[in-house]
Amino acid sequence: MITNNKAMLYEAVSEFIQLHAFDHLLDHELAQLKNLLNIWAETSDANELHELTQKLTPLLSKVNFFVESVSPAAIQLWFYALSYNNIPMGTMMQDLSINNEMAAY
Repeated sequence: MITNNKAMLYEAVSEFIQLHAFDHLLDHELAQLKNLLNIWAETSDANELHELTQKLTPLLSKVNFFVESVSPAAIQLWFYALSYNNIPMGTMMQDLSINNEMAAY
């Protein structure tokens, strides 16, 4: 089940990259997001997963939902993937709101 959950998050992030929802990130931030996600997908140690999740969360919260190509189905996949992988959405929602306000201008 853990593998399926990890695959779901990996798929969601990949889809949002393809939908240009992370285009506003600097090159090094996007590279860091991809690198952390790859390491996270390969890791099975609970402590290491927790540390990686802490590093991934700020980058994941920079997703831009207001890109024309982002569909409701993609957003639904995004939130399922986050919740099934125990990625904290409470503080992420505040960051999403702030980041999307800035990206809209």
